[in-house]
Amino acid sequence: MRDLSFGWDVELPERGSASLGARRPLSTLVICSESHGQERIPIPKAVGRRLVSLLESDGEQPSGRSELLYRVRAISLELARSKAEDLLNRRDYSSSELAAKLRQAGYHPSVADEVVARFVEVGLLDDGRFAELFARSKAAVGWGRIKIERELARRGIDATQLEGWPSDYLEEDESETAFALASRRRLSGKNDFQKLVRFLCGRGFPMGVAIDAAKRVLAEAEEG
Repeated sequence: MRDLSFGWDVELPERGSASLGARRPLSTLVICSESHGQERIPIPKAVGRRLVSLLESDGEQPSGRSELLYRVRAISLELARSKAEDLLNRRDYSSSELAAKLRQAGYHPSVADEVVARFVEVGLLDDGRFAELFARSKAAVGWGRIKIERELARRGIDATQLEGWPSDYLEEDESETAFALASRRRLSGKNDFQKLVRFLCGRGFPMGVAIDAAKRVLAEAEEG
């Protein structure tokens, strides 16, 4: 039986609306009911468009607030799964990163977490696999231990839980790797020591290793 005191509408963001930081422009679901009064609920733009189509269709409309919210969640899960698949087709993500991307798109944290949990369950997401590939690829281009650990932590992964870390991923002698990288830098004759140390620390090498490598490069340059 339809609740005659119930009504709802969807407000889509204006065309060309700018993002607020990392968050995308959102639609607003407006619900009026006797039990809750007027509610304004932010929803992803894609969900808003789907609800507008439902509103304008000749199909059966939600008979009350509970049924509407049930449909909103079902639509949100469907579209969140689709967005997650699209993101993973472009590049790999950690589970924490993917959940954050869905939340930034406006999906409720419970929707984002449910989608991510399902993807982990079926093997589409694997933080161990992601961490291994990430660490190996960054070590190959000269990142140091500190930077790799920091960037993995930013993606919700503790590098110390990675099997064989760091010995199986980085050169045994980190100082030689730092020296090799610093040796490729062009020296200008002005603040070269500070520049080399800053470069190596930015690559994730410990300060002591960076200082020793910079001194060695400058010493060899003088000898040359």
